[in-house]
Amino acid sequence: MPDSAGSSTSPGAGTEGSVSSPPKVRAVEEVEMHLSRADFGGAVRAALPLIMVDVQRAYDLSFPPHWTARDVLAHGLRSDMGGLPDLLFQLYSLYEPVRYGLEKDWVRGDVRDIVRRIYTETSLRSVADTPAAPVAGPSRPTFSVVPAGTKTAKPAQEGRGW
Repeated sequence: MPDSAGSSTSPGAGTEGSVSSPPKVRAVEEVEMHLSRADFGGAVRAALPLIMVDVQRAYDLSFPPHWTARDVLAHGLRSDMGGLPDLLFQLYSLYEPVRYGLEKDWVRGDVRDIVRRIYTETSLRSVADTPAAPVAGPSRPTFSVVPAGTKTAKPAQEGRGW
């Protein structure tokens, strides 16, 4: 059922070559979890850092810790990444207003479709097929998110660990 979070279940909503079931990767699982709770902002905030970790893994890259998402988009993408840069820019167009703006300023887009396409239509599909090392604790990258309710939690810092 479509909702204001930009989800879509209509047949043919994806592009040719995409799969109907999402791959088993943390970014997709986090997006699904947040959207199932009608938490569009949480889905967008969770997706980008996880995808950036997978981009580094898939392309054997290491983004400097001080880089922001904008730095990665401006300086960290390469011509051999196919359609990945375009999808990352689409995701970032949702992320920036969520991360830095007010909810009234958010751009509602289909975060679910963008994230699924990243893992089905680009080289990141190899990340979906290759299990990552087990992660203890919360299902989030440790560099950017501390579990909710933690009194010592610091705000997410998008560049740390990229």
